[in-house]
Amino acid sequence: MSTVEISILNKVRDLARIPALVAQFAAAHHLSPDVEFGIDVALDEMLSNIIKYGYTDEAIHEINVRLSVSGPTVVVEIEDDGQPFDPRDAPVPDIDAPLEERPLGGLGIHIVRSLMVELDYTRVAGRNRLVMKMLLRSAKEKRANGVA
Repeated sequence: MSTVEISILNKVRDLARIPALVAQFAAAHHLSPDVEFGIDVALDEMLSNIIKYGYTDEAIHEINVRLSVSGPTVVVEIEDDGQPFDPRDAPVPDIDAPLEERPLGGLGIHIVRSLMVELDYTRVAGRNRLVMKMLLRSAKEKRANGVA
């Protein structure tokens, strides 16, 4: 199982299908719990944003998710036909500001950025394609094994 794929609908209830896919993929590739958790968090955040904000109609839309391993990284790909949105352009939140002075939103994408070593976005033929890459071994794991 080098690659796993799933298509979900643009309905919040379909998010519940993602953790089982990630767990299956993580088990097949012997991923650490930290890496599995990071993939879950990133997918939940990005898919939630697509479902909540990506569509201006009430129609049913399909969102494709693909997980694979490439060298030292897990590659997480999301493709949808929602409104164009490049998460790399989202402003970086001021996490040092007092809570009452912070605008709502933006922390989820900030967390995804901190989990991933690379984010790439393209818009082709009316479709968004987000590619997120995460190291197979977390920094915590490397320290525990004496690897810098």
